[in-house]
Order: sequence, then structure tokens, then C-alpha cells
Amino acid sequence: MGKSPRPVTRHQAHRGKRYQRAMPARKRELHASPLEKAIAHSYALTLPEMKAILDVLPDSIIVCDWEGKILQINAAASQLFELAPDFPYRGISYRQFLEPYELSDEQQRFSSIEQWPINLALAGKVMSHSPENTLALHLPSGRKIYVYVWCFPLLDTHKHTTKFAYIFRNITFRYQKALHLQRVQQAVLALTQTIVQVPTNVDFTLPRATPLLSPRLLLVAQQLVNVIHEVLDCRRAALWALGSTGHLHFVAGSGFTAEQEHRRRRDSGRFSATELVGEAVMDRLQSNEVIIPANLVHLPSEYAREVSAEESFLVVPLFLEQRLAGGLIITKTGLESEYLPEEIELVKAVAAQVVLVIECVLCFHEQAETKMKAHMLQEMNRLTTDFLTLASHELRTPLTGIFGNLQLAQRRLKTLQCQIAEQSERVGTHVAHVQQPLLLASQSAEIQQRMINDLIDDAHLQSNTLSLCMKHCDLLTVIQEVVTRQQQSNPKRAIMPEFLPTEHAVPILADVERIRQVLTTYLTNALRSAPAGHPISVQVTVEDTTARVSVHNEGPGISLEEQAHIWERFYRAKGSAVQHELDLSLGLGLYLCRAFIELHHGNVGVQSAPGQGATFWFTLPIASPTEGEH
Repeated sequence: MGKSPRPVTRHQAHRGKRYQRAMPARKRELHASPLEKAIAHSYALTLPEMKAILDVLPDSIIVCDWEGKILQINAAASQLFELAPDFPYRGISYRQFLEPYELSDEQQRFSSIEQWPINLALAGKVMSHSPENTLALHLPSGRKIYVYVWCFPLLDTHKHTTKFAYIFRNITFRYQKALHLQRVQQAVLALTQTIVQVPTNVDFTLPRATPLLSPRLLLVAQQLVNVIHEVLDCRRAALWALGSTGHLHFVAGSGFTAEQEHRRRRDSGRFSATELVGEAVMDRLQSNEVIIPANLVHLPSEYAREVSAEESFLVVPLFLEQRLAGGLIITKTGLESEYLPEEIELVKAVAAQVVLVIECVLCFHEQAETKMKAHMLQEMNRLTTDFLTLASHELRTPLTGIFGNLQLAQRRLKTLQCQIAEQSERVGTHVAHVQQPLLLASQSAEIQQRMINDLIDDAHLQSNTLSLCMKHCDLLTVIQEVVTRQQQSNPKRAIMPEFLPTEHAVPILADVERIRQVLTTYLTNALRSAPAGHPISVQVTVEDTTARVSVHNEGPGISLEEQAHIWERFYRAKGSAVQHELDLSLGLGLYLCRAFIELHHGNVGVQSAPGQGATFWFTLPIASPTEGEH
């Protein structure tokens, strides 16, 4: 990735010729695009005739001879590369022609975006097979564009390769959309992490002007406006607080220059809301009305210079204890300056989240005065749970569509690979190149699905609404299923079960899926902790009316200090690292394991010492035949 396509060698051309002979002409035309069909029938044309045909095609095409020297550049390519009408391209090396355009510093960034399904889908729509390369180009006008590149051999009447056609497809718009989606995802994840990781040792003394300026709120406010700025793709987003004296205070902003933000913080509390927007606008905001002011804002001269005539504002009021406490102000400009109903609803939803955070800060303040620290932590957990519940359900909807599209794309690629497996090694390599980012995207989606499920389970636990589907089952059968699945996912690792004789069974009354989830978490942690060459052992023992399941690994072990905390909600062991860019489970795994087992009237525990590995275990009561299911 990052290098422009090189001219095809004679050896590669002969391989291409054998492929052309191996595939029947009728089948090639059946799968070819109109552009490929036009290229396939170009062998009998002179250069002027070929130029006349290529100039009417919408795709940008450069034709080179056997040595890689340019013969033809069609009208679309001349426009794409911003060539002058008399540009002397004939005889120039294809590599020499592209060199001034290539942006090597952009290639790494461009390559990371290509893992997104939206770009993979684009490759399938514009040509019958995947592009050979992708390029970031800098044009003479100063614009940056991003293109897919295909290379096709041109055959003579004897089916010998004599020329090559390089086809360029501009994907700048879709690339920018994919980049926008990535920024939105990063902003949402940053917001979630910030809320969860709010420190517990911050002073809860409330500012005199307004609670919106509380240090604890400022930790979250910046991430909130960042999310709005990225999702709406607007020019600026800001959170302002209305003080008890009616003056405005700048809380957080996104899209401002350093100088603009400094000016707003410097003038915080200097202007009253009434003198800036007037009594009429303030009355509308007091009535909880979302407004888009037109020529209603009277900015001081130093601020008025920053606002163009094309800008439009959206103001969403924030209420705290039935009093107007501030507002979110969004700024758009240009052709996209209108606000859709969906965008207004989104900003209102974020405003509601701001109020939740403020309420939590006020609650902490009240509890600090009465020294009820236990209840303070409970209220913070309530806020976190409320937000994570909302975020989990909102994230699940688009994730369903991502899963469906990924699975469809993988099935189609598998079918295509079977069709071409015996026909072309080169094309098979291209298919494998496309499959790898699809597999990575699918794994990322699965990790995100697990993260969302954990958050939803945690929310149900916090609200005491988690229900279990209890059924009679054999514990050994459940364990064997999980071990087999983990062994298939990790074929290079050894997992050694130590069970009772096969004629025995261990009957339990349990929610099978929850027991599978607990054992999967134990095995996943063991595989991550143990060195590659050391096996993982799974043991089942029965004592009186209790079954005990243990998973042992030969990893570095766990200190006594950490053993006292690893079952806690949101706890991460010291020195632990995120295993995947989307693996933001927030330390819920073992916490959920303990909760599930305790709901089955069992216990969990760990036995470990530094340097001696670790054994995680859980117990379950043996079921009697008279126990019922529900």
C-alpha cells in the first residue's frame, strides 16, 4: 500500500494470457463491467481510434506500451490530473508521470480507512474485481483526492499482451465519509471512557456562578461537545452556562481556534444573556423552546468579526431543577446550514445527558456535606448505568446492519474464491487481500457486540431486572462444548479437560448461556495470561451436593492486593493492556461472572501467587430431580 502500480512484467503478462485462455470468453464477458468489455475489444483499433473511444468513457484511463511508457490519456484522466490541453505525455514513463502527484505521508492514514466495509463495498461496485492499488494524490490546484487503480492487459489479435490500461476511480467523497464515521466512533468511545473514569477524589465544592463550571462536569463537557461536533459535522459546538446573575460563562467548545477559545474563557461572565439575545429570545428559551435565531444575536464587535453572513445557529436550552441553567449552541455554515429534525433531536438528547451529569454532581455535593460517601458512589454508578444503557441500545442498532453486510460480503467473496481458485493465482491473491480486512472488521464487530451485551447485562444487574432461563442440564456437557469451541478458535494452544468418567453426569439447574459465558471468560483470560507453550487445564470435581469447576494457567500469577479487587465492577488489573482497538469492556468480565454464579447460588474465587500461575474456580449446587425450571 502506498506505491503506484508498476508496469506489468513479461512473466506476469504470460500468466495473464494463460488466465485469459483458461476462462471462456463468454464467461469473462458475463462477469465484466462495460468498461472492461470496451477494453477487451480494443486490440483492432489504431491509437487515434482508441483515443476517440476512450475520450467518451467516464472513467479516467491511461494506456501504456509494453515498456510502461504512456501512449494515451483520455479526457476524463486529463481532467482528473488537471493536465493542460497540450501536455506532452506521450513517451513519458507511467511511474515518472505519477511521481509528482503522490502523497506518501497520506498513504498510511488512507490505508487504515480502507478496512472499513464502506470502501470494500465500493470496490465491488465499480469493477468486477478488486483494485490493485489505492493512491492519495495532490493535484496542481492544491486539492487532495483519493483513487482506486486497476490495471488491465490489452491483447492483440493473437491474444498476446501488447499494452496496458490503468483505470482510476475517484473515491474522495466516500473516503471522507468513512473518515467522518471513524471520528464519530472515536468521539463516542472517548465520551464513554471519560464518564466511567471520572476520578473519585475531585473536590465537590460548587462554583458560586453555576454548577456547570464544576471541575467534575468539565471532565465530561469537552467530550460531549466533541461528539456533537463530529456527528453533525458542524463548524462549531459550545456549551454555555447561565449564572445566577444572568451572565454567560463558557464551559467547553469544539471547532474553535486556540485564540477564539482563549477569548471566550477570558470574557466568561462578562456579558449578560439578555443584552446579547434580547428579552424575546430569553422568554422562548425559558419556555424550553429550541430556537434557530435569525439576526437575533447582537454580538460584541470582537466576536462579530468571527461570524460570517452564511452562518446559522441552533440553541438548545438546559434546565436544572426547573431553572434555565445554560445552553448548547451549534454553528453551521454554507450550503449545509439548515438543521434537520433528526439533528435537533440528537442535540436535545445530548443536552439531557448534560443534565444527568449535573444532577450527579449536585448529588455528590449534597452527600459530601453529610459525609455519606457510600451513597455518593451509588449515585455515580446510577448515572454511569443510565448513560451506558442508553449508549448500549443506540450502538446495537447500527451494529446489526454492520454484521449483516459483513456476513453477506464474506459469503460472496467465498463463492468468488471458489469460482476462480483453479483459474488464476493472481486474482486469488487479490481476493485474499480483500478477505483480510473483512475478517478484521468482523472480529471488531464481534468484540463490540460482546462489549454492548456486557453493558446491557450490567445495567440489568444494577436495576435488579436480570432474568435467568433455568433448565436441567449436564454440567460436563456444557463445559465440553465451551472447551471445544475455544480449542477451535485457538488451534495452537492446548486446553486439557480433566473430567469424571464418561458414564457419570453432573446434573445442575442453570441458565446454560450464563454458565457458558462464565467459563468462556475464564478460558479467555487464561489463554491471554499463559505463555504460548503452556497448556490450560480445566478440572471438574464433585463434593457432596456441590460441583466445582476450575481453570488453571501457568501465567505470571496475581498478587494478593489485586486478588482483593479483580471481581469488582470496572476494575482492570495493573499493567493490563487493551487487546484490541475496540476491546473497551471496561473491566466488567469477572464482575459479571461473580454476579451470574451468585444468582445460581454458587461462589467464585481465585488461587494464585506471583510467578506460580492462577486458578480461577466457581461452584454450583447439584440439582435434585424435584427442582423446577423457570
